[in-house]
Amino acid sequence: MDRIIANWPGARDADLIICPGHGVAYQRDMSEQVHYNGEYFDKYIGYEDTPLANAINAGRIGLVNRYVGADCPVLDIGIGSGEFIKKRPNTFGYDINPKAIDWLRENMRLATSFAPFDGFTFWDVLEHVENPNDYFRRIHDGAYLFTSLPIFPDLTQIRKSKHYRPGEHLYYFSDDGFVNWMGLHNFVLLERDDFETRAGRESIVSYAFRKAPYAA
Repeated sequence: MDRIIANWPGARDADLIICPGHGVAYQRDMSEQVHYNGEYFDKYIGYEDTPLANAINAGRIGLVNRYVGADCPVLDIGIGSGEFIKKRPNTFGYDINPKAIDWLRENMRLATSFAPFDGFTFWDVLEHVENPNDYFRRIHDGAYLFTSLPIFPDLTQIRKSKHYRPGEHLYYFSDDGFVNWMGLHNFVLLERDDFETRAGRESIVSYAFRKAPYAA
């Protein structure tokens, strides 16, 4: 799991560990995880081009382009069905789902290295990743990171949310908890926006960060 969160004191709450002083909760047993496969990819195809999806992608593209410009190559981590890549030119993808990898390869959008990119997107992804630093460490200083994820004002109420997904969502954050945690990974907050919530999703916040050099 995340090396920073692993060192924080937390209280056991059934299948979760809650760290109230740091604004994060996480799945206690991370060996229990869903499989990202063709069925998962196809589920996201079913969401494409709905009014909600179009509003979300317009907001995401606007957020990204405000910082890196419309012509900047961007790498989308965890592509879902590839809809963001389809809608934003000069966007490539990286995924662990075999069907997503096949789609990226067939469409000549598969990235084999993080090095060429100055912008990275993690739409509904970071809460799924057991060790996010596997990705963070590959992002160069000065690059931009854009993400969206569920935010919980009260971590004791996680199970009342549609975003409580054992085996799929491994981490749950408050707003301050998420921003502070990203800061400890050397990502500086530039902007937060709830356009996805306003479009109709439940408690989703989007963020723009820039990676700062590690202090000496």
